[in-house]
Amino acid sequence: MTGACYAMVLGAQWDLETDTSINEIRKEMSVREVMTTNLVVADINKSVLEIAQEMIRQKVGSVIITDDGDPVGIITETDIISKVVINDAVPSTVVAGQIMSSPIIATKPSTNVIEAAEQMTRCNIRRLAVIDGDKIVGIITDRDMLAISPSLNTILESLIELHRDESNFEDESGVERGICQGCGAYTDLTLMNGLMLCEDCKEEEGYYD
Repeated sequence: MTGACYAMVLGAQWDLETDTSINEIRKEMSVREVMTTNLVVADINKSVLEIAQEMIRQKVGSVIITDDGDPVGIITETDIISKVVINDAVPSTVVAGQIMSSPIIATKPSTNVIEAAEQMTRCNIRRLAVIDGDKIVGIITDRDMLAISPSLNTILESLIELHRDESNFEDESGVERGICQGCGAYTDLTLMNGLMLCEDCKEEEGYYD
């Protein structure tokens, strides 16, 4: 389904107030105004242990991976958990190039935030790199977008439902993906006491596997 088709279907679901808010955001707000410019960069041969330590020090959820100075991938908390921790691998013996997500999915600083939200949903990701020319200048996340306006929660929920119909969000492990009812992030979810929660919110609420 094209972006135009998404817009047509979503337009029928919004009330006048929400539609007006979304139109204002679409017209006036670009990724440049929302993105985070505090980028953490690491070499492709750095160990996952070093990268995780740097993420904690810098209080970031992702690291751009470079090879000879050129950006070639990205590592997130999810990559570390799903590719290292659950496989009982030793972080100090695993290098960034083995677990990074590549190629980097990116957008431009001039892209409006609604289009960026649509791109994130189509690609099943929570972060977009922001590239100006051949340089990564920022990162925009789903939480950045939800902080702009509650109306964006509507578009993300609607896009996720549409995308679920097309490609079936439930993966082979049976984990459901969607918007966490605790923090609003789009990620893997688990039903806990009647709420669909992400791993972070499960821990905050005191639920453990």
